[in-house]
Amino acid sequence: MSVNPTPRDRVLAALDHVEPDRVPFDIGSCGPTAIHERAYRSLLEHLGMREEVRLWDTVGQLAQPSETMLELLGADVRGIRVGGPSNPYPPPGPRLLRDQWGAVWSMPESATCYSLVEYPLRNAATSRDLERYAWPDGTDPNRVTGLADRARALHEARRYAVLAEISGHILERAQMIRGFDLFLEDLIDRPAFAEELLDRILAVECAITATFLDAVGPWIDIFAFKDDLGTQAGPLISPAMFRRIFKPRMRKLIDVVRSRTRAKIWFHSCGSAYYAIPDLIDLGIDILNPVQVTARHMDPARLKSEFGAHLSFWGAVDTQRVLPFGTPTDVEAEVRLRISQLARGGGYICASVHNIEADVPGANLWALSRAVQLQGAAASAHRTFM
Repeated sequence: MSVNPTPRDRVLAALDHVEPDRVPFDIGSCGPTAIHERAYRSLLEHLGMREEVRLWDTVGQLAQPSETMLELLGADVRGIRVGGPSNPYPPPGPRLLRDQWGAVWSMPESATCYSLVEYPLRNAATSRDLERYAWPDGTDPNRVTGLADRARALHEARRYAVLAEISGHILERAQMIRGFDLFLEDLIDRPAFAEELLDRILAVECAITATFLDAVGPWIDIFAFKDDLGTQAGPLISPAMFRRIFKPRMRKLIDVVRSRTRAKIWFHSCGSAYYAIPDLIDLGIDILNPVQVTARHMDPARLKSEFGAHLSFWGAVDTQRVLPFGTPTDVEAEVRLRISQLARGGGYICASVHNIEADVPGANLWALSRAVQLQGAAASAHRTFM
């Protein structure tokens, strides 16, 4: 690394399994590291700052941090997200949204974000039903309006690592438009129907990916996509089913990525994804997010020991217990623990386990940021002393 590394230098070194001057930090670059608008307002209040709070994601009520805030927090990554189609569905009613796939989301007065309430293919039964369905247009140029210029500008500035994000859901998307319970039944009872549904979803996601990367591919450092493969207690589907049905489809999506960019590939799966990690490595995944440390078999020290030579880890700071319910001192201890487990030899970007929810106090967000900076200062002092 250079004597005065930039945030981008720091991230790329870590992803090349070299220890940087300090562990890189990501907050706000993408959905899984985003901040709920209530938590963001709490952070502003804690810091005595005023700024207009804008949402970049309505469903999750996720705030777009200002550049001033990102610099203050020491964030090393900047994000670019694929856009939506040019003809979005109008809201079907008060406090309701219909997404581009036709699913309906609701946010009652007491809620902090939107939740799925209507699955558009719930009553589908035949190939003809799937054929008649209004599938999103993955090639819609509105998805990338202005993104090439932003990606190029960030790349040419060479200050921050650039992460480009799509959804990429295949398994989860099928559940979102069919029903979480019903699609799992389809995989067992109606396998031909289930696989046709997956193939149609895959075709859309491949088209979105190609459209996005044709615009930004040369200018990005990390390409991020997602699909939840686990629950808190274990696999969502059997390892055999994952390898037979989902792995080949993920490979097709990854082939589209590899044909359009040299960026590292970042994959997000909530829950207990341990069972799938060897297959993810075989697929060419470079980075695993979010490292849900409270899920079964997701002990960070074990993951580092078994897979650290092949994977980088992005996340691991607990959002279920420590960030919302701990003290700033607890947060600092959590950061120290995760760095001790995952950062040796590089291969770790510190971030929250999934997006920071509404009940996280601003003081804890500030403690998260400061703890990463202090670890870097301590490491630099140690190297100077040595």
